[in-house]
Amino acid sequence: MPRFRTTEQIFKIGVGEEYFDPNWMDSDVVITPQTKEWDYSKELKVEDVDLWEIIYQQGGGFAVYASWLPYAEFYLITLPAYLYKENSIEIYYGALASKKVYERAKDFGINLNLNKVWVEPEEMWLYQQSEPKTSILILP
Repeated sequence: MPRFRTTEQIFKIGVGEEYFDPNWMDSDVVITPQTKEWDYSKELKVEDVDLWEIIYQQGGGFAVYASWLPYAEFYLITLPAYLYKENSIEIYYGALASKKVYERAKDFGINLNLNKVWVEPEEMWLYQQSEPKTSILILP
């Protein structure tokens, strides 16, 4: 079952709470939160994302999240403080971002699933860029 966290929940250091809607328990099928597609009219930033899907999470602070609300090729990796002396994040956006996240997770010995998705012809430009933008932020 997919799990989710809000941006606020991710940045509350030491708190492991997740986004949960009790109405999800009223059905025998998987229900996910509502989402909407990002229109790519401007570059997406962490503060633009309200809800993240948890792709991978481990106890030491390493986690991989995918933007859910809005839904876009935008990923956030939280890195453990014991490796970098400070809490830090990496963001991956746009074309080939999922492949970059997959490779970065392998650096930590984590094998993520990388699935092919159908892309509508009018959105093909999102996947034909040569290199996605990657940023590293150091948090206080």
